[in-house]
Parts: sequence; C-alpha cells; structure tokens
Amino acid sequence: MNRSLKATATLAAAILLTPVSPLVDQFEAMLNSPSDEAFLADLNECTTGLALGSATQDGRPLLWKNRDVGTATQEFHYYDDGRIPFISITYSGEVDEYYGGVNAAGFAVENSNSYNLDGGPYGGDDDGRIHLQALATCRNLDDFQALLDSTNVNGRTLNSNYGAIDAFGNAAMFETAGYEYTRCDAAEAPGGFLVRSNYSYSGMNGNVRQYSWGPHRHDAAYALFRSAVEQNILNPLYVYQSVIRDLSQDDLDPNPLPFEGYYGNYPYGCLPNDEAVCRSSTRGVLVVQGVAANERPDDAILWAMVGSPLTALAVPLWVRAGSVPVELNGPDGSRINRRAIALQSYVYNGFGAVNTWRLTNPQGTGMWDFTKELERLVYDKTQRFVTSPNFSYDRLASFQNEMAQQVADALDAYKPLYPTSNIVAVQDDDGLVLRWGVPEGAPEQQAPTNYKIYGSTTPFREGEVGTLLGETSNLSWRIDNLPRNVAFYRVESIF
Repeated sequence: MNRSLKATATLAAAILLTPVSPLVDQFEAMLNSPSDEAFLADLNECTTGLALGSATQDGRPLLWKNRDVGTATQEFHYYDDGRIPFISITYSGEVDEYYGGVNAAGFAVENSNSYNLDGGPYGGDDDGRIHLQALATCRNLDDFQALLDSTNVNGRTLNSNYGAIDAFGNAAMFETAGYEYTRCDAAEAPGGFLVRSNYSYSGMNGNVRQYSWGPHRHDAAYALFRSAVEQNILNPLYVYQSVIRDLSQDDLDPNPLPFEGYYGNYPYGCLPNDEAVCRSSTRGVLVVQGVAANERPDDAILWAMVGSPLTALAVPLWVRAGSVPVELNGPDGSRINRRAIALQSYVYNGFGAVNTWRLTNPQGTGMWDFTKELERLVYDKTQRFVTSPNFSYDRLASFQNEMAQQVADALDAYKPLYPTSNIVAVQDDDGLVLRWGVPEGAPEQQAPTNYKIYGSTTPFREGEVGTLLGETSNLSWRIDNLPRNVAFYRVESIF
C-alpha cells in the first residue's frame, strides 16, 4: 500500500502527441506591476528595422516591423480607393486605419511608438490614418517627408519612428514628435541599416540605455542585423527565422534553443517574453522585400504574418495581385490568425513564460521545428517562382492564394504535444499497473491509436525521452518485471 501511494505521488509523467515530421514531408511534397495606463502603453510597442539594398544579400532594400498591440485579431488588406493601391496590416474588420505596408509604387512604411519625443495635440492615435494617407499617395521618401511637413502645422497626436523605403533605393527612419521630425537616412548609418524600438535617437536622453523604452529589444535586433550584414545573409527569411523570434533577455542569451536551465523563478526551460523582441504582445509581423535598381516597383514582396511569431509563419503577398488571400482576410477574419491564437496556449506554460522545449527540441516535435521548416519551404518556392523563366504576373494572385491556403491547412493539421498529470500507478502482487486518460487538449473527435511507455530513474524534464519500456493500444499497461531503480514514467500518444 505504501509503495503504491509513493509511486503515485512521485510520478512525473506527460502524454505527448505524435511528432510532426510527417506533416513537414507532406507539405514539402505539396510545395515542392505598472499602472493601467502604463500597462496599456507598454502593450502598444513595436520593434522595427530597415536596410539599404547594399546591406542585404540580394541587393533589395528591406523594411521590418513586429507589431506589438493588445488586440490579437489581425488581418492584411488590399486597399484601392482610386489613388495608389496598397496592402497593409490592420485590426480585424478595420477599414479606415492601417499600420504598415507597401504600395504599387514600391513605397513601404511602418512605425513604432516613441516615448521620448515632445508630444503634440490631444486627440487619439493618428498613426493609422497617416499610414493610410502615405500608402495611398506617396511614391518615394521625399513624398512622405512632404506629408510629414504638412502635418507639422496642426501637430500629430502619436509620436512615432516611421520607417520607410522606396523603389529608388532610399531607406530612412523619420523620428516624428508632435510638431517636428528628424530624418535619419540609412545611407549615413554604419552598415546601411537602422533599428528602432520605442524611443528616438533624437529624443530626450537620446540613446541612453536607462532612459529608453525597449532598450533590450533595440540592442538585440541591432546585433542580429549587424551580424547578418557582416555575413551578407540579411534577407526576409533571416529576419523571420532569427530576428522576429528572438527570445533573449537583457541578462541572458539562451540561444541555441531549447533553453537548458532556469531563469528567475520560472520552470526549467521557460523564459518570459514581455521584453523580448518576440513579445507576448506581438500580434503580427511584416517584412517588405523592396526592389533593386531597374526592377518594376510592383515587384516588391510583402512577407505577411498574422499572429504571434511563436505559432504563425510568413506568406508572400504582392500589391499587383490585386487581392489578399482569404486566409489572411476572410468574412470571419483571418483563418491563419485564429489558428495561431489557438496554438499559443501550447507554447506558454500558464505562468506568463514560453516553454522553449515546446518550440524546439532534439526530437524535432516542437512548434518551431514545424513552422520554421514550412516557412523556409515557402520562401524557397517563392524565390524559384519569381526567378523562373516561366514567371507570369498573371499568376501572382493564384500563387499567393496557394501559399496561404497550404500554410493554413498545415497549421490546422499540426498536432501539438499536450501534457497531462492524470497518470496513476497501482502496485499489486504481480507488478505495477499504469493507468492514464486521453491527453488534455487533444484534438476533438480524434483518439490516439497507440501509446508508448517510457521510464526514468529521475523526474522527466521537458525534452527528456527516457527508456522505452513498452507499447499498448489501451489506457493502461502492466509492468510485470519492474526495471531496476525506475520510479518515473512518461506516456507518449500516437495519432
């Protein structure tokens, strides 16, 4: 009796779902404690960057934004009111304000809030309206500067760092206070690139760490951009795979993941991400791959992500396509966005931290083991598509629709690893009997076909496999010959 109670009390077990590598193969075949006010302000932050063509691998300028806001539902829209058509990110259902995109003239713009500039008149945030006006009217950076000149008169209600590139090879950050702005050209910056979080170099205290908003996000992104420029590997895929998903802390670089250790009071392998580049409030991402000299302005590609970088992946969009796939903007919102939101509960540990072992692990069963590989396949296929001798502009819409549908289908097909703690061990005269239930959070209307039982002499931690003891199709298993010193068990479900 005592042995039974002891075994039940010390079990550290988890039920896991099947690895996702078969889905990758299928996809590849298919592709071939602050105040309320401070808290709300903290949510509406972003991390951004841009680079000249001379700093990128392919000679095309680049513009990036991690969109950090409180509302999770995000979409990309195609907008054409008779002026210059564009595509941009916005809130689900919003049609009057936009927050970063590219137009048919090859002009692209985005912003991050800036908290160390002099304010303007009160009247609510105006960045969404400025984005719309800029994307619908501007063809180059001088046009955008003229737009800012016109808004200097009555003042702007939200201080921002506006990043912009154009089809003429220009790239700059405009640090906009209420009634004035400072233009910072990438051509004058070391390495030909610029990064901003939520303060302006021209603002109060400049680039002084202790007075800055989001200094770690700035420094982490800057270091990643600088490394890529030095190695000549800066391109949209690098930004998506290495920059937007960065989970480093101000006092810890956990890479390469998974994190094998403890941070603060968080469980093993878990990291908070409130102040990481990949933030808890990152709801969408855009990377604009601009055009090189002598290319058509509407050759620019917007790599769009609707959802957290923890659970979503990027798909390509073109303004010339004249539409956005329904998976990014449907009658009921974005299908990809809904699935990405649903999957977030898997990667968070329930205490505001990211379980890095559920992002990636040696077994290849993590979320990023799945999404980052699919993202790479999408990127590679897109490069082959645009460089093919059979390329046709008439195929842009069908190609981007195909990519978005396959990404949405793949996310729906992904089966994450759901833990359970309801394994019970009962000792009888003939041995030990393990009993368990169907994994919590498992897909509805789908049951595991088999279970594998693993044992260990020490408690299981994330990523540890143990020794395979047996396999069964039942919800129980008898261990007739107890392995020596094995006191902990883990059950893995196979779908």
